[in-house]
Amino acid sequence: MSDYIVRSVVRCLDVLIALAELGRAGTNAELSAATGLHPTTTLRMLESLASRHLVRQLPDTSYDLGPRSLDIGNAFLRRISISRHANAIAEELADEVQETASVGVLDEGRVLYIAIAHGQAELGIQSMPYGRHPLYCTALGKMLVSELPWPETEALVRRSPVERLTARTITDLDALARELVVTRERGWAIDDQERTAGVVCIAAPIRDFSGRIVAAVSISGPEFRIAARGVPAFAAIVEGAARRASERLGLDDRSNTTDRRRRSVTA
Repeated sequence: MSDYIVRSVVRCLDVLIALAELGRAGTNAELSAATGLHPTTTLRMLESLASRHLVRQLPDTSYDLGPRSLDIGNAFLRRISISRHANAIAEELADEVQETASVGVLDEGRVLYIAIAHGQAELGIQSMPYGRHPLYCTALGKMLVSELPWPETEALVRRSPVERLTARTITDLDALARELVVTRERGWAIDDQERTAGVVCIAAPIRDFSGRIVAAVSISGPEFRIAARGVPAFAAIVEGAARRASERLGLDDRSNTTDRRRRSVTA
């Protein structure tokens, strides 16, 4: 551990992260259990965070995230090139296929959904942006790690329990490794009712100017509607959206590079 790490700061951030991962307001006792800190220590951390509006205390004395947490999260997203285009990418694809479209990035061993658009008129997939889901059972997750070395992917997957969420969930890591080889070779990923029974999701990669996968875009819909049109047909549409998104991102990156060069010349 670095000599420059301040233990109290790390503990404070651990409490904030635990509260965020809880997905709802939490009590001091719950956060103490989640972090392994003494309740008195956790309370001091919470009050310190509250003083900067990163958390807020509710009338029932539980704690929830505060408005400054949103400010910091939005500042992070604004610094990711793909985030500037994510909503437009999802909305355009959702309009085209009349199903739910999502854009996700790899974050702390999970998929962070940075944009979701609902294109279906009825019986659609109701998801919310900024949620996190596992890598092993989502099309976005499989696509995001498909070109990583297997040992790196395995380490990411093992950060969280590999649970059987449906009868179709791939929980055997050798089987997952084979699935990722297929994904890499064909250029798109599928979640065939692996995270949610009755729901099929298809994803394709969004690449930066260097060709590296930096995000993925997907569509999700009820199995009967996906089957009626055909998985290959949907996959072709998602791949087209991913290519357009990659082109948009590449132009953005080249523009930023040109701006940096201009500033260095005039400096």
